[in-house]
Amino acid sequence: MSMNDEVPKILKKARVSEIARIAGVGTATVDRVLNNRSNVKPETRQRVLQAKHAIESGAQLDQPTRPWRLKIFLPEEAGPSTEFLGDCFQNVFTNGRATVECVFSKKLEPSVLARKLRSCASQGIDAVGFQALDDPRVRDAVEELHGLNIPCIPVVSDLISHVLGQFVGTDNMAAGRTAAYFMGRILRQSGAVGVISGEQLYRNHSDREMGFRSALRRDFNHLRVVGTYIGHDDVHENRMVVGQMLDEHPGLLGIYNVGGGNEGIVAALADRGLTGEIMLIGHNLTPKTRNYLLEGSMDIVIHQNMRRIAEQAVQTLIAKLENRSYQAEVVPVEVITRENINGATFG
Repeated sequence: MSMNDEVPKILKKARVSEIARIAGVGTATVDRVLNNRSNVKPETRQRVLQAKHAIESGAQLDQPTRPWRLKIFLPEEAGPSTEFLGDCFQNVFTNGRATVECVFSKKLEPSVLARKLRSCASQGIDAVGFQALDDPRVRDAVEELHGLNIPCIPVVSDLISHVLGQFVGTDNMAAGRTAAYFMGRILRQSGAVGVISGEQLYRNHSDREMGFRSALRRDFNHLRVVGTYIGHDDVHENRMVVGQMLDEHPGLLGIYNVGGGNEGIVAALADRGLTGEIMLIGHNLTPKTRNYLLEGSMDIVIHQNMRRIAEQAVQTLIAKLENRSYQAEVVPVEVITRENINGATFG
């Protein structure tokens, strides 16, 4: 090849989300233009095609007409820790690169979550974070968004899908093993312990229970798990199922709550005059669980820093949209008792 020969330029393939960002439209509009569908104004179609050409030809791009739009879905009425996480998402500092909208979806309703996820395609949303429900309808909605180049990441509770990358949260198997370690070391006599779960739709709940059971079998076989009682993270249901557990297993030594609704468990133990007599381990430091630790109604809280989860999730989504490599930090499993509670934060 002579010096006068022009080196062929390798064109970059424009992503739908990139085109939408430059053109200042939603990803659904870009999809309609690229597939030559109707109901798009001529000036909008021209703006989309010009943005696509600029990206693929390497021409100088104008500044984005708007910051990235991120949408986060969390379950409603899931307790103070989830409400706090929502506040953390709204307060993440993005330096103007993104806006974050946090929406609460009906708890334990996969069809509702799937519908809300799909609606992002027509709302100009660039990327999505969500507390996952392990259901094929949710998985299908996530894969549909992936096909439109709208990245999604699960937070707090994971979802297994070939299109998902990073999960932002704690190692929930390790959290369950940690609960088993303390219960096994503190309860030296042989006997029964029970597990309270919100619902098997949450992988973080099933992972915590799996870690708890496996660690007890491995290291503390003087304790046996008598069953998993489902309380749907609801205070009133937890109160009822703990009453049932105590009726069915007199002499119960300990309870591990893998989800929410600790207030109902504390109330059920108080109903029987068993406060402080049965070991109780739960999750997430909140104003209520802090008081339970101080008054002796709970023994240990396994905590995850919600502020760190929100910050890591937002930075991961922005990096995906900007085609940057970014590895979210591991959110550590924290152990809080009344003896080390001073200085502990809900964050």
